[in-house]
Amino acid sequence: MRLHYIAPSTLPSRTANSVHVVWQCNGLAQRGADVTLYAKRAMADALELPQAVETTYGVASTAFRFETVYSASTFGDNLRIAQHAVRCIRRAARGDAILSRNLYASFILAVLYRMPLVFETHQLESGMRKWMQRTIVRCRWVTTVLISEHLAIHLEQHLGTAPHRTLILHDAAPEGITPVPMSERRERLCALAELAQGPWKQVCGYFGHLFPGRGIEVVEAMAAARPDVLFLVYGGTEADLNRKRNTNRLMNLSFMGHVSHPMARQLMCLVDVLLMPYQQHVSIGVAGHDTARWMSPMKMFEYLGTGVPIISSDLPVLREVLRNGDNCLLAPPANVEAWTAALEKLYCNPVLAAQIGKTAHIEYQKQHTWTRRAEQILAAVRKL
Repeated sequence: MRLHYIAPSTLPSRTANSVHVVWQCNGLAQRGADVTLYAKRAMADALELPQAVETTYGVASTAFRFETVYSASTFGDNLRIAQHAVRCIRRAARGDAILSRNLYASFILAVLYRMPLVFETHQLESGMRKWMQRTIVRCRWVTTVLISEHLAIHLEQHLGTAPHRTLILHDAAPEGITPVPMSERRERLCALAELAQGPWKQVCGYFGHLFPGRGIEVVEAMAAARPDVLFLVYGGTEADLNRKRNTNRLMNLSFMGHVSHPMARQLMCLVDVLLMPYQQHVSIGVAGHDTARWMSPMKMFEYLGTGVPIISSDLPVLREVLRNGDNCLLAPPANVEAWTAALEKLYCNPVLAAQIGKTAHIEYQKQHTWTRRAEQILAAVRKL
């Protein structure tokens, strides 16, 4: 199957949508699709892009083809990508499959040219974009992919109509995440993070941005309450990191900064506990965008794959995947005492910690890889 994937992304970058797009294209390619990815590239020379993508995301540079545009300006990026993609697809063989996360390309192809496609959306649009979103999802020849059951509910309420055809696909994680035995984690972590060499009772890891609502305040409060536990925070923009580092006075809390996606997944496997303290409102770094009601965090599935026990905020949308005491421990988002109690529970009951991690890893393998997700997308494409 020849498949055109139209992104809203700049490659390479630290944005979640770029990670999603690259790994989904890789999953589609692994399931036999001949994939061309349309996106914006961050460098002027297109020949540099495949290697940059491999270095940044850990995806083989030859897994799929790139059709990219470049501009030093960021204004109108999505429309620029859409225009290029539409030109290329209109020249391509009839019957090629189309998967799009780019609103403008989806509207042009599905509404103006009436071409069958799979349209994936992760948010509620506003203004003219809301009208475009509503028009696209109501087309009989469009299958709309949504990342959670909660997003399906909110989208229908927001648009005043349900999509003609909906497919719920949570986000996913790369295949091949291999748990590290508990007895080996600390030694291997010390080789990558010298701070772990101390006499810490536990080492906790947080991976992700430091945007409002991500719960870094919970991590800081846990560190203050538990000086015998080391808290390693990976990720964040340079501005956020400088602000946090300048105000941090805790010896057992370290803002480690950004690491590549392959390195992050390696580090996730080596800590004792993984933290996911999302709050009631979650920013993605864009004004006006709050995803707490319908999100499907990619790091949740990477966490599941590690076999390391997870403590997560107890939010309704996360309970579509997480179950307290089975594949994680859940705690009220802002209740620091409950978070520290969950941490102590895992320390005092290593059998429970191991069982939670094992259950999570099994579910990751069976349900939550990009190739599993790709299989369902390809099945939907064949029905168009």
